[in-house]
Amino acid sequence: MGNIGTRLDDLVQESPNLNWLYFQDEVYTLGELAAKVNQMANVYSSLGVKKGDKVALILSNSPEYLFCWFGLAKIGATMVPINTATKDEMLSYIINHSDAVLAIVEEPFLNEYLKIYHQLPKVQHTITLGDDSQTTVHRPNFLAYVQLMEKADSSFANRMDVTYEDLMCILYTSGTTGLPKGVMLSQNAYIVAGESSAKHTYQFRPDDLIYTCLPFFHVNAQMGTTMPALLSKVPMAIGKKFSASKFWSEMDKYNVTVFKFIGAMITILYKNSSENVEYKNSVRLGVGAPVPKDLWLPFQERFGLQLFEGYGSTELSTSCISSTPENFRVGSCGKPLPHYEASVRDENNQPLPADVPGELCIKPLQPHVFMEGYYKNPEKTKEATYDGWFHTGDRVYRDKDGFYYFLDRMKDVIRRKGENISSYMVEKIINNHPKILESAAVGIPNELSEEEVKVFVVAKEGEKVSEQEIYDWCVQYMSEFMLPRFIELIDELPKTPTEKVKKYELVKMSNERAWDRSVRVKS
Repeated sequence: MGNIGTRLDDLVQESPNLNWLYFQDEVYTLGELAAKVNQMANVYSSLGVKKGDKVALILSNSPEYLFCWFGLAKIGATMVPINTATKDEMLSYIINHSDAVLAIVEEPFLNEYLKIYHQLPKVQHTITLGDDSQTTVHRPNFLAYVQLMEKADSSFANRMDVTYEDLMCILYTSGTTGLPKGVMLSQNAYIVAGESSAKHTYQFRPDDLIYTCLPFFHVNAQMGTTMPALLSKVPMAIGKKFSASKFWSEMDKYNVTVFKFIGAMITILYKNSSENVEYKNSVRLGVGAPVPKDLWLPFQERFGLQLFEGYGSTELSTSCISSTPENFRVGSCGKPLPHYEASVRDENNQPLPADVPGELCIKPLQPHVFMEGYYKNPEKTKEATYDGWFHTGDRVYRDKDGFYYFLDRMKDVIRRKGENISSYMVEKIINNHPKILESAAVGIPNELSEEEVKVFVVAKEGEKVSEQEIYDWCVQYMSEFMLPRFIELIDELPKTPTEKVKKYELVKMSNERAWDRSVRVKS
């Protein structure tokens, strides 16, 4: 079966001069990509990183992300991708819990890293990456990426002991009732996800070029874009981040034919376009979720392309259900991919008939195609995968023809701009405020798609606290993507007889009394 490193080398032997990677004004052939990957593998080895070691990456979208990732694959080490907005307690927790021995940190995120660096006893070296070739921090065990690469050889002998079963990644997902969980994914999971997406979802054509502006610290850009593009030798273009004003010019610049999207991107693109402009572009296909049902057909007509949905998660190697270009239905996320079995089940884990909503459960039909479990968390692994089925916590139904339709989330997690946000972590940080007794975080629908974070806050008896004060506290201690949009002070939280907060009641409450950060007066 091979591993990612050997597969890359085989592709380079076949097509060393293929222009494969596009980023801003940079272009890399497969041969140039492999040389950079080999250099990075040698850098790791020179620093004592060995098979099985964990390496944290705090990097934005760039070719360097791929060099670092594939370099780890070559030596059999494990990548720990971290959301670049992560900071404070969550950042130190992920790095420590993952047992990372090395961290690679891009300059814009270095200040947050330095704040918690003294809490990272297992990290032996930190590599800093920035525009300046001399960028580094003048302290022991901090090294500059550019300087290390300049000294590294561009050839690297394949490690015969690296197998398809070895871990490629531990990616931390939002904890719904506790701290983030580290999803373990094998090298084979990456390969199968790439091959399956290329063959069944995209059905790549000879002239295709796929584009993503989704962050490389998520499996979507890794397993849903990079791996299918690489294994199919379909060129890939990387966007630094999503920009509605620049999106279509990027499509034109790279002659994109397929793009990936999440969350509100479709709504934003539609609202930021003009009905009076004829959009001529090379794009034939947009793949992602969710697609607002009322915009699905109008979007296709305005931009002259096809949209369809899929369903997946980090635990499921990004995609387990997918539509295809010739077999899709508006509103459906498609049918199970060949290496998965899907079932809609009730609260007693019994299968439900067509058109009856229930929890989506997924079973792999091959070994090492979805998560190996949660890192150092066998209890949560067992809880999520009992009876051989992974219980997604999402409510769906299946029609009589076998198409699946997503309805809503059953678990206590908020989905905002493609991020799963732990209500537990939001509440934990807010409850640390000295004037606050307790809080509850919920997701409420926003005007684009998905949800906004709203928190209900109860002050301690005799204390007065303002919404602005609470928000400022959040900014200080909370990752940016978690920040609440709405804050509402409340005398007490509605609870069950067992003292559980009735969040379903909070979601139904009017938002008229809530403080809204999007319209607050700036001082």
